[in-house]
Amino acid sequence: MKTNHQPSFRADLLTRRTYNRPLEDGTFETWQQTVERVIGHQQWLWERAKGSALDHGEVKELLKLKQLMMDRKAVTSGRTLWLGGTDIAKTREASQFNCSFSFAETVYDIVDMFWLLLQGCGVGFKPIVGILNGFTKWTKIEVIRSKRTIEQWEAGDRGVETNQESLFDRDGERIYHLTIGDSAEAWAKSVGKLLALKEPVDRIVLDFSQIRAAGIRLRGYGWISSGDETFAKAMQSICAILNKRHGRLLTKIDILDIMNHLGTTLSSRRSAEICLMDMEDPEAEMFIMAKKDCFPDNVQRYQSNNTLLYWKKPSKMELYGVFQRMIDAGGSEPGFGNGEEALRRAPWFKGLNPCAEILLGNKSFCNLIEVDLGKYSPLDLKELGDDIYLVARANYRQTCVNLKDGVLSDSWHELNEFLRLMGAGITGIVKWEAKYPELYFLDAEEKIEYDYQRLGEKARAGGYSMADELNLPRPKAVTTVKPSGTLSKIMDTTEGVHKPLGRYVFNNVNFSKSDPLVEKLRKADYRVFDNPADPSGVIVTIPVSYEDVEFDEVELDDGRIVHVNQETAVEQLQRYKRLMDNYVDHNCSITVSYDPSEVPEIVDWLYENWDSFVGVSWLFRNDPTKTAEDLGYQYLPQEVVDQETFYAYVKNLKSVDLDSDEGEDLVDADCSTGACPIR
Repeated sequence: MKTNHQPSFRADLLTRRTYNRPLEDGTFETWQQTVERVIGHQQWLWERAKGSALDHGEVKELLKLKQLMMDRKAVTSGRTLWLGGTDIAKTREASQFNCSFSFAETVYDIVDMFWLLLQGCGVGFKPIVGILNGFTKWTKIEVIRSKRTIEQWEAGDRGVETNQESLFDRDGERIYHLTIGDSAEAWAKSVGKLLALKEPVDRIVLDFSQIRAAGIRLRGYGWISSGDETFAKAMQSICAILNKRHGRLLTKIDILDIMNHLGTTLSSRRSAEICLMDMEDPEAEMFIMAKKDCFPDNVQRYQSNNTLLYWKKPSKMELYGVFQRMIDAGGSEPGFGNGEEALRRAPWFKGLNPCAEILLGNKSFCNLIEVDLGKYSPLDLKELGDDIYLVARANYRQTCVNLKDGVLSDSWHELNEFLRLMGAGITGIVKWEAKYPELYFLDAEEKIEYDYQRLGEKARAGGYSMADELNLPRPKAVTTVKPSGTLSKIMDTTEGVHKPLGRYVFNNVNFSKSDPLVEKLRKADYRVFDNPADPSGVIVTIPVSYEDVEFDEVELDDGRIVHVNQETAVEQLQRYKRLMDNYVDHNCSITVSYDPSEVPEIVDWLYENWDSFVGVSWLFRNDPTKTAEDLGYQYLPQEVVDQETFYAYVKNLKSVDLDSDEGEDLVDADCSTGACPIR
């Protein structure tokens, strides 16, 4: 199919690494094959919801959606790009959602959330004390590790997929033996069996002998198994918590630790978590300090963003206090949000997904799709509106799922049936807004706000029209802005609401050392070096430029000129407010970079604009003119360079054939370890 946008090498490389699935012959899908698979999934959802085959007009609509995706003007969520159209997507339909939220109150809640993590779904949670408890008595823990090999697997010698448990007496001890099956369902349920154990036993045997070896690709999902190593370690740590609280209720910090340990167990598809607690909670102080000095005894706590919720407008003094706590902790945590405004926007609101762009109920999902504004001129508002309308219809069809998969509690399905939450997003925002002043000299700001309002109306009209045609409930909320890290990179646009660090950037991207792409990139003269934070990874330097975004010129000490982003925190917050007031139903996910000297201006802005604020992430600003060495780092994910250095590097790069290698695995860094893309 002909496309009007020719992607950059970085876009093709990251698409190939992250979203093109492996084929039977050992090669990988092309972008067109990936898109066709996703369109096939859309057709399957639509026909099932409709109860009949699509008519001619509906087929034409899918073909239009396909063209938008081929041109990289619009994309579904990364989860759907990877799994859409597969058997997993049609049987474990929760796998199609990026993120979720639930109270962590019962055994069933913990099983549900671990099940979702195993589907690759990020999890937001709020610990609730009163039901979960420790073991009945202090108990010895014995672990039997798996000794299975890849050769056994290839020979057809597979472990049992279901859990097996027994309770017996031996040598004067009461023993509970749990053999954990080799399947996601068994893993999820095994945690529930531990948490539900009320028998006063003397010894628990955790038997992992049925679990496959590390390095085997997981059937259906496509990720690479990590074997039993991380899961065995997490289960022992959870048992230690249950022993520590034997005969007592678990605290909220205990529940936080259990969820964080579960977040460390996944295959190469890493997990994302956010934990919420009310500012007035009795355990809030311990929650605020949870990550202080947590290395090496509690490193699992890095798995989640820890965020406090205000339920009434704080005073300026209170805001100063929370910023001081953030500064003392390194500049980004504890995060804080406006629960009152979230509840006004969403009466069902109970919590957030890890990147905070969707206002979720207790047991509901984050459902995303997005359009790249950067590929449109402000003069093309009708075309853009029509495309957002069509994309929003596709977004609504993503709510037409059956979440009764044999593991999840029915509440997830029932709430989705009612809320039908959408997440019709926009990205490339800075790139788009940069085009306005040259077209609307005096009233650019007012015109931008007006156009966001019109685009929001088109998105809502699209979602409502699809619901009405299917005779299903209208969505309770439609529009959002997500961080859009990898997806914006594959669309060659600016990421979400964020302005790039500079015009000329060396993007240092992590790859597995065993990925055959690495050797190809090395031979093509890309800079490749070991990842100092990951012994299994290497960093590859990919050049990217933003020629159509305005930057400030800064002269370095050696006379070189660099074009850098020097936006203040308040300027970033003003863009956030513009979207919150004119486009967004849920929340606009943003990471505001700031210097501690800006805190007074930030506090004043928050106090004056509290009713437009739901929640943002905060991060100390690095000077974009400084090198990694200047800042005391071993490398920077993004390194701003001058034009001459950029093109000197580009000039020496050779072409790379991405279609002829077997590749390694999907590794989507977005939201890994609880942190959203920079945002």
